[in-house]
Amino acid sequence: TTEEGIKRIKTFFGKLSDWKNLKELIPKEFNKSKALKKSGLASVFAGSLELSKENKIELKQHTLFDNIFIRQKQ
Repeated sequence: TTEEGIKRIKTFFGKLSDWKNLKELIPKEFNKSKALKKSGLASVFAGSLELSKENKIELKQHTLFDNIFIRQKQ
């Protein structure tokens, strides 16, 4: 869920001073299956949009369909 994604991202607060690939925030146990990996990414992405709206993080993407990067607002 979005709430779980927000919790997951917040566990990285203090470690997100530099840009980090959003995919690196997916829990390792979600890599066991393709469906879980997609679900984890969707959750973290939705959470990142909420935190961005609250002005707590920044997101960037260089080109369409490229990796998404996240960092804590400075």
